[in-house]
Amino acid sequence: MPAFPYADDLAEELASMAGEVPATVRVLGLAVPEPSAVQRRLEELVLAVAGPRDGISLETVTHQDRTTVWMPGRLRAVGFHASGSMTVHLDLPPSEDLFENDPGDAELTGMLRAAGDRIGLPSLVPAEDELAFERLWRVKTATGERWAEPSLCRALGSFRHYVRDLPVYGRASSTVELGASGGVTSLSVSTRRFAGDGGGATVAEPGVRTPIQAAREVAARVADSFAGMEDTRLTPQWFRFGYLSLGRRRPQTLLTPFYIASIRVQSETEVSAHVTAVPGCDGRFSPTLNLVPKPRRVA
Repeated sequence: MPAFPYADDLAEELASMAGEVPATVRVLGLAVPEPSAVQRRLEELVLAVAGPRDGISLETVTHQDRTTVWMPGRLRAVGFHASGSMTVHLDLPPSEDLFENDPGDAELTGMLRAAGDRIGLPSLVPAEDELAFERLWRVKTATGERWAEPSLCRALGSFRHYVRDLPVYGRASSTVELGASGGVTSLSVSTRRFAGDGGGATVAEPGVRTPIQAAREVAARVADSFAGMEDTRLTPQWFRFGYLSLGRRRPQTLLTPFYIASIRVQSETEVSAHVTAVPGCDGRFSPTLNLVPKPRRVA
């Protein structure tokens, strides 16, 4: 058992946060991204974001691990061959296209949804999947006057990819950043499945581990990482079930379920949040992961 005296309580509290989980889940095969397909999608996304520009052509360079596309004086985009993920950044100074005032959550969310539809985000994933709006952030800038309130610079929205009604966790599946005019200033797409990529075949349909089984493994891992630091207090923040994307620079052949936990760590020398993931089904379908870094020890 873990060395922490409250490890059982930690596991029980985590398990209570999981909500309903299915009895079985599909393990899905993923298509291996071809560099030519990554380049095609990237160039289409660039044109959707920037719009046609007469007399300006795209400059494309293919590297071993990524493809880069420039529209001189306009934007830079990168597509990652390992995952198919893409990023687009426009050459717009942060001091331009500022909001005169904050229009509120509803209007900003509507602008972000509309921008996603305009550039075709929903069509990037298979028709049976969903790319759903998840969260709104505000990016603010200071005016230089100590007594003045920071002004709204950009609206940033994240979208979550759902496959077979299960969310795909990891980094945000997509992000869209807008200026006051509603124009896109940056964009990212980090989905593991794309429309027409030929992936998605069911490899297996194993039974799902119960939340308490997974929570006990999380508690054991975290307690092992912080062994000898009994003054450290671990507080669960959330515990979720879904698929997991391994990151845009890592290849991935299967989409498998995981339980993912976020835990607040508090001691005399540190307050932080740590994330760890454990398999949601038979371990032979899941890569070995431990997203909890070793704690820093301060003398």
